[in-house]
Amino acid sequence: MRPDDSTVSREQSIEIRLAATKMLQDAGALGTYPTPVDEIMRAAKIEIVPIALDESYLAKLRRRAEQTGKALLSALSKLWGVFDPKARIAFIDPETPKEKVPFLKLHEGGHAVLPWQSIFGLFEDCRKTLDPEIKAQFEREANVFASDVLFQLDGFALEAADHKFGITVPLRLAKRYGASVYATVRRYVTSSDRTCAVVVLNPPELAEVVGYFCTIRRAITSPAFDRKFPGLAWPTTVTPDDALGKIIPVNRMTGPRPLRIVDANGDTQEFVAEAFKTPHQTFILIHAAEKIRRRVLLATEFEAV
Repeated sequence: MRPDDSTVSREQSIEIRLAATKMLQDAGALGTYPTPVDEIMRAAKIEIVPIALDESYLAKLRRRAEQTGKALLSALSKLWGVFDPKARIAFIDPETPKEKVPFLKLHEGGHAVLPWQSIFGLFEDCRKTLDPEIKAQFEREANVFASDVLFQLDGFALEAADHKFGITVPLRLAKRYGASVYATVRRYVTSSDRTCAVVVLNPPELAEVVGYFCTIRRAITSPAFDRKFPGLAWPTTVTPDDALGKIIPVNRMTGPRPLRIVDANGDTQEFVAEAFKTPHQTFILIHAAEKIRRRVLLATEFEAV
């Protein structure tokens, strides 16, 4: 599984939230939907330049960063964006998937407005950063900043709480906030006070014996889930015969299915799992259950009953 890329300390979170609040207020964007990312960037005096980020152009930017005596935060794979803090220009690759662009712009904006990040002369943000995977502290901070701005601080969580908890809520709210489904489902879980989690699966791969398998890209948990199930051993892959595999949609969605998870005290807790599939990933949302007839055991071995 990919490592967490959006965890920061409480102190960092407070500072990032203050910067996100100021950015929203300066643009007059609080309570405006979808979140007006371009207006926010203009208010922050950050120019967005669509340009193909080939190696020759990147080499030129790197030389300029070196000439100013600044360090370079290097990319690890295909670049989606580069931010030049001196010129306050964010270079965005035109081939960036449309749904990723708002988050990417605000991620670059985080590099611009978080004052302690000025030690770098150039920020290169790649597919792995935004997917996201890089553990570098500044990248995590920029991701948290982008999420705070895009989802209007507590606005998203308060609005989501007005609906019955379930996978359809973030699917509906993604368009309202102008965010990708991935970013919205993630925010839905991490901002919730419920005991919940979302397991993100990569597209299925063919396998001779089981038919297919999916690797787990990431498991995202709420603070309450972490307290109740510290160190839960998620599997690295799932098959159609596994508890989680049975929830993978045949078409687009799987309705609520019963699930049981054994907590740190050895007690069995009742949950519900439901799923939504896109061409790029499958989201399995796990949350507190009501009484349902069929049961599936989700323990550390993830065995089906």
